[in-house]
Amino acid sequence: QVEVIAHPDIWAKKYARGEGFERYIGIPFPREELEALGASFTLSKEPVWITDDIVSTGEIAMTEEFEQLDPNLYVKEDGSWRRDELWDDQALIIKTGEGLTVILGCAHRGAINTLRHAREITGVALIHTVIGGTHLTGATEERVLRTATALQELGVQRVGVSHCTGLPSAVLLAQQLGQAFFFNNTGTRITVP
Repeated sequence: QVEVIAHPDIWAKKYARGEGFERYIGIPFPREELEALGASFTLSKEPVWITDDIVSTGEIAMTEEFEQLDPNLYVKEDGSWRRDELWDDQALIIKTGEGLTVILGCAHRGAINTLRHAREITGVALIHTVIGGTHLTGATEERVLRTATALQELGVQRVGVSHCTGLPSAVLLAQQLGQAFFFNNTGTRITVP
């Protein structure tokens, strides 16, 4: 039995669309099939406390003007298309003695938006470690620099970027963040403080 904590929108029919392409990117398996394999779903728009020190983010507000949603992501609903607001984008927050460790999924609603939300949920101001995708693939240099500045202003000690950061953005973050930066690839071992 595996408990899956997610937003109710995970079952939406999600697509990436652009000029000359349309690709289904939603969950490829019906809920019933996953439940038959042992999954049980806790669907919530609000943060879900797993333990006293571990919580999912729930819905993340868009508060940083430089962090924008991907214009190529859509939901198909009753035969019509609407922009995907990505309310189902979540992260996992771990409270530690040295501050928060935030594990990002893909940060579609913005890495900095997610970190500010993590502070709000937990009441902990210090963010020690950020791990995961930052959705900066194809981002402008200005956006990456603003992200780096915000990470520094938040006092983040370690930033381990993954998949959807993109190599050019990761290199720029590494230049700006110095020793705080690392690539979080498959096989990387991370000790949560």
